[in-house]
Amino acid sequence: MASKKILIINPNTSKSMTDGLDQLIKDMSNYETTSTKITTYTAQSGPPSINNEDDALESAKIVFSDLESKLNEFDAYLVACYSVHPLVGMLREKVSPHTHVTGIFEASISTSLSILPMDSRKTRSKFGIVSTGTYWEKALSDGVKHFLQVEDLAKCRRFKGVETTGLNADELHTAPPELVRKKMMEATKRLVKDKDVKVVCLGCAGMAGLDSIVDEALREELGEDAKYVHVLDGVKAGIGLLESLIRALPGPQ
Repeated sequence: MASKKILIINPNTSKSMTDGLDQLIKDMSNYETTSTKITTYTAQSGPPSINNEDDALESAKIVFSDLESKLNEFDAYLVACYSVHPLVGMLREKVSPHTHVTGIFEASISTSLSILPMDSRKTRSKFGIVSTGTYWEKALSDGVKHFLQVEDLAKCRRFKGVETTGLNADELHTAPPELVRKKMMEATKRLVKDKDVKVVCLGCAGMAGLDSIVDEALREELGEDAKYVHVLDGVKAGIGLLESLIRALPGPQ
């Protein structure tokens, strides 16, 4: 049987970000943690970095127009932008019923919830997000609120919150590495300092491959307790979720 195919969509024009995705996929293949044929796509025009909802909408329209005639070529699609990206909904409305579509934002929340304890009163019962610019603190919090269908996040026992680096997605690969490391570590430490977080979500596709920095921050902040905290890359979560959906919900044979 031919391998199922997933298209990972980088909806901005930054080739360096797609290069990071390609390296992540290569690493996953080397460790045999993926079972599908995965292809990456970079937007041909539009914003080089998606820094707000206007950028997201512009990129969605451009990418959808480019891909609309090719949507029968893949079994699943992953939108690699950590936001409530409108391209996810646009693709879902257009693809066949058994073609699966998700974004890395949605996938990371779904994966996080699956490993949190059922009893939210237990230690480390929350997930949180480390993201880029300060704009995303409210935008992603609002996205989580909508995804979980809760009225007040302050009363949500599952979500810790969003901490940001102050760098945009493109700067994760163009700024001095030591600055990126410093900002990532500071944001991570702020997120986990209360020792109630079980999952730290990397809130940007451009953070692919930077999980080791978060691991270091966890060890510095939590010491031995760092071993109880998971660092979740949204792209890995998206690939894993889509591969599971392809197996569990393949459609008519």
